[in-house]
Amino acid sequence: MTSLWLESRTETEPAPLHSVDFSASPDVVIVGAGLTGLVCGLECARAGVSVTLLDAFGVAELTTGLTTAKASCLQGKKLTEISKTHDMDTVREYAAVNQSALAWLREFCAESGVDVQTRAAYSIAQDASTLPAVEQEAEVARAAGLAVESARGAPFDFAPFPIAGFVSLNEQAQFDPVSVALALAEEIRARGGQIYEGIRVLGVSTSGSAVVHTTGGDITTDRVVLATGTPILDRGGFFAKLEPERSYLTAYAVPSEALQPEGMYISIDEPDIAPTRSLRSAPGHLLVGGNGHVVGRSSNTRANVRDLITWTGHYFPEVAPTHQWSAQDYSSVDGLPVAGALTPTNSTVLFASGYAKWGMTNGVAAARILAARLTGRSAPGEDLFDSQRSMAVRHFPSFAALNAKVGLNVGKSWAKIARSLPQPPAEGDGEVHHDGLRPVATSTVDGQTRTVSAVCPHLKGVLCWNSAERSWDCPLHGSRFAPDGTLLEGPATQDLAQSSTPNWKGAVNR
Repeated sequence: MTSLWLESRTETEPAPLHSVDFSASPDVVIVGAGLTGLVCGLECARAGVSVTLLDAFGVAELTTGLTTAKASCLQGKKLTEISKTHDMDTVREYAAVNQSALAWLREFCAESGVDVQTRAAYSIAQDASTLPAVEQEAEVARAAGLAVESARGAPFDFAPFPIAGFVSLNEQAQFDPVSVALALAEEIRARGGQIYEGIRVLGVSTSGSAVVHTTGGDITTDRVVLATGTPILDRGGFFAKLEPERSYLTAYAVPSEALQPEGMYISIDEPDIAPTRSLRSAPGHLLVGGNGHVVGRSSNTRANVRDLITWTGHYFPEVAPTHQWSAQDYSSVDGLPVAGALTPTNSTVLFASGYAKWGMTNGVAAARILAARLTGRSAPGEDLFDSQRSMAVRHFPSFAALNAKVGLNVGKSWAKIARSLPQPPAEGDGEVHHDGLRPVATSTVDGQTRTVSAVCPHLKGVLCWNSAERSWDCPLHGSRFAPDGTLLEGPATQDLAQSSTPNWKGAVNR
């Protein structure tokens, strides 16, 4: 599961691993070197604020390096969804904030020499029953100030995949997200900022000066930004206001540019009508994504990937699959991103989340808001994205439904633990079972069978095996772990505890 972007990345001056100067006290420590952390870091550095970025893996190694990288102010049926729970002033502001973020991103890429392809964005109906939703999105988008077009049928004389109708917005953008991230990192370093890779943050103390606790030591700072997808600190309770979702992406080599879509497409049909499909071109490639689900709540993730490949082979028989991968993002209970203080009484720790898979614009907007708070300036969307707005109270039905699902999965996950495991899992499989009274998780990957604790260290959810990515995923709040228990992402900050692998007497590895 390697992304097209990460496999082809180039970096002339990679940051040395584990080289943090723990005696330094930067003004701001940013946890996470994805798009949000990098844009925030650059805006701080441009304002003369000393900044240090820490990432457990590396620049753009997680969500940013795994995204479809479509920067658009037309976002499926997002504007309609916002209009159902907010007034039109909120919808207009959301559109304007995204337009401002897109303009910032274009300007940065132009100054840095990063290639950006201008494309029209399309929200499409695959099935005729979805046409009313397309027409409603067009109506709301126009009311929000976007110059959209809409029609029934396909936008071109020929479309190889089903399109019953569409709404479109010209002058949107697509690019290689890793190239953008590396350019951001380069300017941060040029302005005196520090970026350290391979350093995991374990916690933050905020009595007096902030102290960031890492796997290598402690760093003292004035302010901390958590640009980690979801906060890795629970003190704000945002794990209960955010829902983690994974979605899948596949890339295909194309023998001719004529086989590449002329725009960026996202279908908006309900899943029971037609599964989500997201398409865009990349140099020499066609990208097809979709089949998203809440983390840890898909019974067969391999099938999600196979379905994308089968669908693409049907409508684009000339292309050849080259890459497949998945990415994780979070949605808030009121449908808007969040950016600001982690708690209402202390602004030492800031964070951003809730981009709902539209992070190329929302992530930039959130990063500018965080940087504005750190530098005493202003940025578009500060009140709109404010993390301390009353999400749970004003949108209680969504809040209650989200957490009811979490509670349901607590019971389901504990109930399905096998009493015992009679033999090792087959290659690529994992099973949760009992070792005495303890639930443990055993998997076989690349011929090696490993057993770790089956309980997520975050809030004690029982993990589920992700067969497509060969990882242990938590169905409660989205923490993910490698087969050996190494933490990959999510609100957890600790690896899974190691357990002894059962002794299968006479069992043959299937």
